Amino acid sequence: MQGMPRLRFHMPVAPVTVRVVLAVAIAAGMTIAVPRASAEQANELAHVRGEVSYAVPAASASTRPLAGSIGLSDDARAITGFRAAARLTLPDSSVVEIGDKTDVRLGAFHDAAAQHTIALSRGALRFTIRHPAGAASNYVFKTPTTQLAVRGTLAYLVSGPRGDQIYCVDCAPGDVVVSAANETYSVQSGQTLNVRTIGRRAFDAAIVANASVNNPAIDQFLRGFSPFGRPASEGTDPTGSDSGR
Repeated sequence: MQGMPRLRFHMPVAPVTVRVVLAVAIAAGMTIAVPRASAEQANELAHVRGEVSYAVPAASASTRPLAGSIGLSDDARAITGFRAAARLTLPDSSVVEIGDKTDVRLGAFHDAAAQHTIALSRGALRFTIRHPAGAASNYVFKTPTTQLAVRGTLAYLVSGPRGDQIYCVDCAPGDVVVSAANETYSVQSGQTLNVRTIGRRAFDAAIVANASVNNPAIDQFLRGFSPFGRPASEGTDPTGSDSGR
């Protein structure tokens, strides 16, 4: 009608979806970074209790708190606080349990001999390593003064300023070979190797029976008791690691 204002209708514009953006980007030859699981992130670090943190790369000055679990590459570090614990599951389903007040480098896993290397700066580990095919050891555990070549094994490793302790639960002959104090030791089931350090160097080492050992750093993995049922409160830690206290 003459003199009446003309009405104008505006159709709403549909929002551009992510799929449209991706299609346009692909057509234009653009590359969009989409988060994905890395093939190298086959090592899972999981929080068990307490304060657990990690650093990537291992030499990083800053750490990040860990509440659940995370896949880590070959260059990482895990740190646990007082009465904390974590668990590392490796690509072959081997498991390394990490005790409290422990600092362990999960990296430099693959060396020239295709071995996995785990470096313990201080603290306590309980490790269950799957037995590999062939005669070669597939894991190397290192402390500041000691090196262990490990095959299929259930054992504990404790390290502190006064030395190291390697406690074998299930270790067949040749499965755990330790280099310390310019000597080589084969540690078997039922045996513990105590390595004494002086001036940050391995001074000497001796093999003793597991029954004579009651280390709170080991007992923390067994609810506060030694493998022979003695309470951790009665034990001593010859390494001075302070883990499990």
